[in-house]
Amino acid sequence: METIQAGIKKRTTQSSYSTILHGGLAAFAVYFCMYAFRKPFTAAQFDGIFVFGLHYKIVLIISQVVGYAISKFWGIKFISELGRHQRGRYILVFIGIAELMLLLFALVPAPYNLVFMLLNGLPLGLIWGLVFSFLEGRRVTEVLAAILCASFIVSSGVVKSVGIYLIEHWQVSECWMPFCTGLLFVLPLFVSVRALEKFPPPRRKTYKAALSESL
Repeated sequence: METIQAGIKKRTTQSSYSTILHGGLAAFAVYFCMYAFRKPFTAAQFDGIFVFGLHYKIVLIISQVVGYAISKFWGIKFISELGRHQRGRYILVFIGIAELMLLLFALVPAPYNLVFMLLNGLPLGLIWGLVFSFLEGRRVTEVLAAILCASFIVSSGVVKSVGIYLIEHWQVSECWMPFCTGLLFVLPLFVSVRALEKFPPPRRKTYKAALSESL
């Protein structure tokens, strides 16, 4: 009996490690890539441009945050009604819309292009809920969520560094830099979303049920 229990606990522990490794890294990678479509513009200076008496960069940040916040209210209902097989597709669709807004931001002269930064924030506000929906309902959800949250720490700085590199070494203009930064992360985004889609759904089997099967 004790041998059976030890075997079940060992398999359970191994399964937990595998879950953490697969789900945590995939979710981390997806959200890390998302930041490449959200934060690079903050690395630009936009000197000499003012809107309503405010520096243009400040208005851009406010516009994106407003769009980001608005989408959170709609996302509560939208994500809860979404089937699992649709989540990965919508992550790509929403980030694709955000990248399209960055293209329009580059094409339309400042300060008239600030509306596209608001529209950029709208779809990106839904990504957190979509990614987390792959992780919830597990015994290790808290650990997975911690790994996902770690993306906040490193992603913003990394994508800003990429944006600065494009400006200083590739002579990309400040308005085109956000769009170009996003392009560099398209392939990693596809790969990480695919890995997240392969993450198995949570198992409802309890330890007691597993013990009964072994007996």
